[in-house]
Amino acid sequence: YTQGMKHVVFGVAALMSAAVLGFSEEEAVSPPAEEQGSSPAAGGAGYAGQVVELGVTTSQLRDLRKFASWKQALEQAEREKARAVVIHIKGAGPGGYIEETRGLMQQLTELNMPTYSLVEGEVLGAAALVAIATGEIYVAPDSVIGGAGVSQGEDSDNEVTRKRVESLLLAKVRMVAAKHGHNLPLIEAMMVSSGQGRQFGAVSVPKDSVLTLTAEEAVSQAEGKPLLARGMARDITEMLSQAGLAGLERVQGDASPAAGVGVSLPDAAKPVDPGVEAGKEEDQEDDEFIGKLEEESFKDKLVVLKVGRDDLVNKQSFKFWRRMLRRAEEEGARAVVFDLDTPGGYAYETKEIMSEITRLKIPSYAFVNENAISAGALMSVATDGIYMSPEGTIGAAGLVSGSGAEIEDMMRKKLHSVFEAQIRSVAERKGYDPELIRAMMIPEERDRVFGSVVVKAGELLTLTATEAASLRDGVPLLAKGIVGSIEEIVELEGMEGVAIVRAEPTPFENFAWWVSRWSFVLILVGMAAAYAELKAPGFGVGGVISLLAFGMFFFGNYMAGNLANYELVALFILGLILLAVEILIIPGTGVTGILGALCMLAALLLGPVDKIDWNDWKGGEFAGSLVDLLRGPALTLGLGLMGGCILILILMRLLPDTPVFRAFVVKKALAGGASLGHGSAGQEAEERVGWTGESLTDLRPAGKAIFSGQELDVVADGSFIAKGAKIRILAEDGMKVVVGRMETT
Repeated sequence: YTQGMKHVVFGVAALMSAAVLGFSEEEAVSPPAEEQGSSPAAGGAGYAGQVVELGVTTSQLRDLRKFASWKQALEQAEREKARAVVIHIKGAGPGGYIEETRGLMQQLTELNMPTYSLVEGEVLGAAALVAIATGEIYVAPDSVIGGAGVSQGEDSDNEVTRKRVESLLLAKVRMVAAKHGHNLPLIEAMMVSSGQGRQFGAVSVPKDSVLTLTAEEAVSQAEGKPLLARGMARDITEMLSQAGLAGLERVQGDASPAAGVGVSLPDAAKPVDPGVEAGKEEDQEDDEFIGKLEEESFKDKLVVLKVGRDDLVNKQSFKFWRRMLRRAEEEGARAVVFDLDTPGGYAYETKEIMSEITRLKIPSYAFVNENAISAGALMSVATDGIYMSPEGTIGAAGLVSGSGAEIEDMMRKKLHSVFEAQIRSVAERKGYDPELIRAMMIPEERDRVFGSVVVKAGELLTLTATEAASLRDGVPLLAKGIVGSIEEIVELEGMEGVAIVRAEPTPFENFAWWVSRWSFVLILVGMAAAYAELKAPGFGVGGVISLLAFGMFFFGNYMAGNLANYELVALFILGLILLAVEILIIPGTGVTGILGALCMLAALLLGPVDKIDWNDWKGGEFAGSLVDLLRGPALTLGLGLMGGCILILILMRLLPDTPVFRAFVVKKALAGGASLGHGSAGQEAEERVGWTGESLTDLRPAGKAIFSGQELDVVADGSFIAKGAKIRILAEDGMKVVVGRMETT
């Protein structure tokens, strides 16, 4: 049995090593299972007269298989005379293969039919170039597009190659712009920085920057024409209506027609409220463990969220704030106040929480008490009003590398472009001066003046409380006022009498966050303890440790706001039952063991998945793909399984020789009535060698056999042995009994 276990352990370790490497390798991102399939050209229902929709995400632009799929779909659309092609681009940052993107742009430009694109999220880099290759561009609210410069990458000496690639892309863009009538200088500004400032309508591009447009800027007018996008649309149906294609059937171009083409009907035929449907799904999934403490209701209360010195460098804090913001909105809170005293933190996580704050349907305020520096300043700008404590400071929001290393020049320009676009959009929506916020993020080689505040050349803006609340043209520069407490904010905002509730993580939640972070340790401890328990008679310490480890894994991840719930616990227990059946009742069959292992792996993989991200992904609001959603949990599971396998191999080698284990085995054997010739495990093993008997089950290689009326767990030496065969004990070491087939004449 132990020999068979070794093969299983080595196999699992190899598979999980490959899985972990696959998930962690940025240049080999696999699409979700549902996005894979046979080519659209495989046959079946065609595209004639229909609108062909292709889904494109940033991660897919780093997957060569998707380029092949898109190429085949476009070829079929051309061949079968589709009515139009729509590229639905969901971006989540820059990235993508340049050469393949250029080929896709060429194919889109050569199509003899109308082409459209709808961009959602952060459509940057290669994704922006794909959108530009279509005849008409539409943008979803809160989206941004641009930042398409070619990054120099890690090889700083390969500047010649970068310029060559950049030149080829610019040539392709000139061809695309000439055919579709796009604004060529504007698109070039998205790709190449200039030593001079540039102006496109109301949009300014500072020198040494590449352009990224917000949705509002993309649809704004310049000289009587849209700057870039033809219009703003929330979804494909609304976009088709604006393009004069309402009522036409749509077919997913990257699905297999042979498997049945999925046709989307117009809204008139299928009126669905996505918000209501998403709410129903969340309600259905809001299952609770028995015994969880009921949280205080936020209804008609002012919810205060503390942002402390270390909170913006703790990713669990962002998850907690997201959960609290959604609770506050769902339960009808009066308002939310962020109590900030932070030196800054993670940039991308801050950008995401800014989007969460901006979407709130209830008022939000920032209380700078005492510092809102860097990411804290950006977080404050996303609220409806900023209040300063008398000693408060806000600003200095420049982007720096987390490791402290200098950011490569082109990458810095891209990051500035991306963040500046979102900040500009947020600032305009909330009524702040975008240039003031930009002065906090990006230094310039000139002095900048904001009322009585002067920002020297090469410096970033940081405001004191007095400066932030000072007036410029009769309007506060940034802050609505200077206050000494949150209670003063309540009075100034006309919320007298409103109860104040401070939403803070409990010690229990902090413990749960620790469990979530170190889940892989619990997995490896649970595996090793379960193995030790299997090798010892009865139920003992190993079994207790294993149950505690896996129980803490599920309970801790549930309390941390992850997907661990009753269903996953039940799935894990089902896997344990199937494994027990395989080992104890029908050893050697393999089917129940494989099913049991798959059930347990699925439960352990999904347990650490963030519940909010999961619901957003199901509702189509998650910025990435399923691979992006499962990347972190898969890494956790892979580390846990590999660590567990290594620990099990160590136990295989050392456990039989430990005095405690040998004494324990002898004690249990005596208690069970087994006859020992001389009273030691080693002597008993020597006496059994040479015994003959009969196999009670097939040995593949593990199974059961009987010797002189005594039933033993045995493992075959090398070859398969059928049930009922005559066998002989060849060796025994306290952990396993090795048998071989008896030769007959």
